[in-house]
Amino acid sequence: MRELSVYYCSKCGYYGYYQLQRNAVCPKCKVEMTALSVSYQDFMDLSCEARDELLSRHIIESSSPYVQRLLAPHKVNNNREIIARMGERITELEIENEKLNQTIEWMHQTIWELVRKNKGLAPDDTTNFNEGTDP
Repeated sequence: MRELSVYYCSKCGYYGYYQLQRNAVCPKCKVEMTALSVSYQDFMDLSCEARDELLSRHIIESSSPYVQRLLAPHKVNNNREIIARMGERITELEIENEKLNQTIEWMHQTIWELVRKNKGLAPDDTTNFNEGTDP
């Protein structure tokens, strides 16, 4: 049995799942639908927003040069999208930085404990630490 494929209408954006290409006809526009380059399972794993983004990208790429020229300034001047992506990246980096700082603190504590143990200093012996010298 053939696997399902995802087809979309390049005019209205309607999409459906078909086994045979001859069955892939848009019920709204009555035109032959185009197959997506994504497998059925990968398409089903996408969120609704990701599906919409994928379909709109394919529709724009297959549209006339006139439509592409109309949308070109939007792509260049879409600052809100750029700012949103940068905000997400900043958040990711801040989380990663916090994890690294915690790791560094843990490593420093472990190293100093080992140094104290090797030199035979008691953990309560803070005379050397108050003077700013290493044990």
